[in-house]
Amino acid sequence: MVSVAALTGFFSFLLGYLVVRGDTASRARQAFLLMSVFLGTWAVIAMFAHSTVDLDAFRRLFFVGWLLQLLHFGAFLHFALAVTERTPRRYRLVYFIYLPCVISAALFRLHNDYLSDFALVNGTWQFNHHYGSAAFFSMLVIWFAYYVAAAVVYFKRARASATVRERRVFRVLGASVVILMVITFTEAVIVPLLFRVPSQGSVLLFKLLWLLCFGYLVDRFHFLTAPPRLEEIALTAFPGYVVAIIDNRRTVQCVNEEASLLFERPSESLQGVALDDLFGGGTQLCEMIDARSGNRSPSVSVVVDLRNHGVSNGLLDVKASALRDKAGNRIGYVFVGQQVSGTQRPELIAGITRREAEIIEQILAGHTNAAIAEHLFISERTVKTHITHIFDKLGIDNRIQLYGLLRDNHFISSHCADRHLIRIPADR
Repeated sequence: MVSVAALTGFFSFLLGYLVVRGDTASRARQAFLLMSVFLGTWAVIAMFAHSTVDLDAFRRLFFVGWLLQLLHFGAFLHFALAVTERTPRRYRLVYFIYLPCVISAALFRLHNDYLSDFALVNGTWQFNHHYGSAAFFSMLVIWFAYYVAAAVVYFKRARASATVRERRVFRVLGASVVILMVITFTEAVIVPLLFRVPSQGSVLLFKLLWLLCFGYLVDRFHFLTAPPRLEEIALTAFPGYVVAIIDNRRTVQCVNEEASLLFERPSESLQGVALDDLFGGGTQLCEMIDARSGNRSPSVSVVVDLRNHGVSNGLLDVKASALRDKAGNRIGYVFVGQQVSGTQRPELIAGITRREAEIIEQILAGHTNAAIAEHLFISERTVKTHITHIFDKLGIDNRIQLYGLLRDNHFISSHCADRHLIRIPADR
């Protein structure tokens, strides 16, 4: 029992960390972290409880473990609601599902008959199930209600899913909950009742195996980093365009066939590649999107030069936008691009400095000299001086000619986005 508890505790904490580290703001990941932390802490408490020979210490530790077990039931349903997007519109209301767990723990504390039913087996204290206890009965009801509700939520989401992959994933999750319920009920209730022996603690191992299986699903299907519905819609809704889904770690999650052809690599080999290794300056685009994020979903567009990535015709007109779930949480980014016919003339903007590039971006956004001065924290007179220098360097007379010159030479995107960028070397 002690070795099983130690193993469960270690891997529960490790798996919780591995799942949540990609995006700590994700509510589904936070719910999974709660589930793994409650299970891991419960296992650690059980390890100390079953290694002590003092009955009073065992009783205190057993009560704490009992409370953590109930909270784990709540977190199990909490996660099911979060990952299937079934949480209330006011998200904080979801925490009311833990209330029956706390009430049941209080009921457990009040029934001393339940606390007194322990037996010394092979030199360690173990709990002898007392099925007439109201505390045990309430725990059994909560466990059954929460796990059945989680299974129902998974199966309902599977039926409502628009894609084959989503249906398969949530059916597997629902079936795994049913299997876990059958095994747990057999080990913790049926066997002790029939053979008059204490539970051996294998329930902890069963729950750990469920978490490990879930971790495999996360790694295999990535359905915590971007909903498959959004992925598959984005990958198929832009025929002729290069589409890439980027997760919150700024790595490639999946690409469509056009992207695979452009980079001359199978889509599977592009999965997990750092964003900047696919689109030069891609992280910069994500940072700009994050800085401008609010209730709306901003987008940024730019012409990316991919010739350093081995692409012969390396100009790609890219529009990058944030992917958000129904609750407004950012779950990744989508990059949609189209190859540009023609070439750039780098010598055209060879003399443009970084500050002048910032002013050009403000001009392209339609801002007045006063607005540009306020945004860049400089005087309006300085803005006019910079604009004069820009026009002289490019050989133009007005803003309309500036836009036409940059567009015709593929320095700015043709997408209708919130912001257009002109790419200037970083050392200027």
